[in-house]
Amino acid sequence: MSATITPMPTRAAGRAPAIALAGLDAVAADEAVRCLRSRGLTEARTCAAAELATAIGDGAVAAAWIEADAATAAALAPVARAAATAGRPLVLLARPTRARGHEPTAALAYLRAHGAALCVEPDAWLEAVCLVARHGVPEGPRAAVIAGGGSWLAVAASIPGGDDDPRRPTLASSAETLAPADVALVDAARWRELDAVVAAAGDAPADGGPRPIRAGTGALLVPVCARPELAAGGPTTALWGLRPALAAITAVGQAAARTRAGLGPATRTARGELEVDEERLERQLARLGPADLRLGDHETKVLLAAYGVPITRQAVATTASAALRIARKAGFPVDIKPWGADVAGERAGCPVERGVATAADVRRAYVSVLGLGAAAAHGEHDDGAVIVREAAPRGREVAATIAPLGALGWTVVLEVPGHPPAAAPAPLRVADAAALAQSLVATRAGDDEPDRTALANVLRRASHLAVDHAHRIARLELGVIVVGGKGERTMVVDAATTLRPR
Repeated sequence: MSATITPMPTRAAGRAPAIALAGLDAVAADEAVRCLRSRGLTEARTCAAAELATAIGDGAVAAAWIEADAATAAALAPVARAAATAGRPLVLLARPTRARGHEPTAALAYLRAHGAALCVEPDAWLEAVCLVARHGVPEGPRAAVIAGGGSWLAVAASIPGGDDDPRRPTLASSAETLAPADVALVDAARWRELDAVVAAAGDAPADGGPRPIRAGTGALLVPVCARPELAAGGPTTALWGLRPALAAITAVGQAAARTRAGLGPATRTARGELEVDEERLERQLARLGPADLRLGDHETKVLLAAYGVPITRQAVATTASAALRIARKAGFPVDIKPWGADVAGERAGCPVERGVATAADVRRAYVSVLGLGAAAAHGEHDDGAVIVREAAPRGREVAATIAPLGALGWTVVLEVPGHPPAAAPAPLRVADAAALAQSLVATRAGDDEPDRTALANVLRRASHLAVDHAHRIARLELGVIVVGGKGERTMVVDAATTLRPR
């Protein structure tokens, strides 16, 4: 195997750093330490979670098993930030937790936003520790495999789903044919071919193992073996098993990319990029009275629009005739629903007449959503008010809630039907908004891809609105967000705001 190799300077004297492990029970701790020491990481030890920060300061790689709850995440966030800043992300594995609701998801998202590398399986967690300790941190999560046809590595690399499966690494027969990647895995049995090149460059590590090297494409070259029992006689730096190795690369690479994007939630100064309509915003905020505890759909959308969030065109009508005038101005068909601060959201059962297409239907819908008698359809009544809006566009419907979540502070939770919730600390950074939007996938083969960029824009702007006015806003609910395909409209269709008492 020939390659253009650039030796990468790493640690003084070429020694692997110490490993500090926290949160493991006695059996797991003994097994983890034994495994790491068998791979040349002789300074692996267990410690209390409170000692991780000191270990990081001393140059150790820190790792822990944790419960995914708000208190744990808040306590570990400064440790994760310190580790990420030092260039060695805190490697975490979440254990089952008693926390309920969205708390576990939000807790892990909070730690990820502070630079932690999160793993979902013990094997991947161990490989992530080895990757950071023996090879350093890749620039990102893109993985490739250098293997000849018919080898175990080439066959194993083709096992994950189709060609568009994000877990599937790219395959190259040599370093020269390697596509852009952050890490390239090489069969440990072929590693000596590279090792000879490194040795020829001089300055071999003091512990005798091959030091981190990169191919000419910039990919970090890492040896991998099929099973632990096949590691004997090969490089002690080899990762064990392709699947755990790929999971480790993903976790550590994502942590590195997140660190470059910035740690924690966005700063308040990022609001300046959003071109907020300050005059419209202040005008609406000035209408809030001390006794107001909730804003309904219409008033919430005025605030959202001031932050540049796309909303349905709509107006409030207090009579059937007014509703008809608004409908004609908006253009048939329209949707009609009750107006008011105490009106439930659409997901909670708010009555909505959709696709109203004629004048007669407007009058019928007006009395229907207000619960008036059938005889009222032919007269004028001031027994309530309705919202007349343009018909909601076609697209995928999702929902988002932006609210404080215990020790985690302001958090965005995105709910996509049929999928687990996704979360990120608010206000959202661009990277976090994009990551949340990736939760939305096409539902059927052949469907247009949803406009995730537009969804990310909605979530980011709404998160700044909530946090910027946290002194008055307690909770912002985007009950229905319709996400169109590329070139189609994405907008908030239903929203509400819970206010803080004054």
